[in-house]
Amino acid sequence: MSRFSRYDTDEERLPEGMERVGYDADEQVYTFRDADGSYWESAPGNEYGRLTKVGESRIPEDHEPFIVSEQNKKLTWRNEMRPFLNFMMLIGLCLFGMFWFFHSAGTSTDEGMPLPNCPDTTTPYWIKSGDTCWDIAKSHDISVDDLLKENVEISCDALKPNHRICLPNKSHKGMENSDESKEKEAKAA
Repeated sequence: MSRFSRYDTDEERLPEGMERVGYDADEQVYTFRDADGSYWESAPGNEYGRLTKVGESRIPEDHEPFIVSEQNKKLTWRNEMRPFLNFMMLIGLCLFGMFWFFHSAGTSTDEGMPLPNCPDTTTPYWIKSGDTCWDIAKSHDISVDDLLKENVEISCDALKPNHRICLPNKSHKGMENSDESKEKEAKAA
């Protein structure tokens, strides 16, 4: 490090009131602005040295009534937070989509459908957790085949708790058997 490196700053090398405002990398020219607003350029390849005047200061803002100056323009908090709000909107939309997807995937399609009414010859029964077709048939003194005849849509491997099935009545079952036995006797005779 050079012992004169402290003199390499703009404050030490430029005239008073002059500040560096730009650099053109293609032409290797530095641009400076004077205290009165005029623009100056350095020689190509030189950061400091001889400066050439290239432009005057701008017209005062009083002569440009329709152009809003940067000093008068105040940004609201929405303008400052706009990228963050857009990001939060995307996150919220993704979360909403995930909740909707998981909620709709967890419900079966037949939950919204009304349960069919059981015929007069049957009794409604609400399936409890742990019930099997054999347990239900045994507790109501009917056969599993009779239970499945009345409830074609159920699967004994996957009974759903809180769903209704229709159990055949014992008295009706006895009538059917007596009618069937009478028909068999009539055919045999």
